[in-house]
Amino acid sequence: MKVQIVGFEGSSGVGKTSGKAYAMGQIHTLATLAEPFSEGGISKGQMGTTYRCPLPLVEKVKHLQPPFVAEVDIRPVMRFGKREDEVHDVNPVAVSK
Repeated sequence: MKVQIVGFEGSSGVGKTSGKAYAMGQIHTLATLAEPFSEGGISKGQMGTTYRCPLPLVEKVKHLQPPFVAEVDIRPVMRFGKREDEVHDVNPVAVSK
């Protein structure tokens, strides 16, 4: 799906208390609000959504200045009985205005 990426962050290292290596990333996107349920309802604009992703995907776009539009492969997975959206790929397609 195409999304507007408005930010991203990533980090890697070794945990101070656990001593285990970690690598994590996040992309921050904008989602357009749905139409209101009722005729007199109000719904305008966008809100932010954050997706966790592997650090190599953040490194793939780190040279770009947000905001930009990207084709993002997001797949639902179950983790410990809870549904999560997992990012599998990010491919920039255009610079946002």
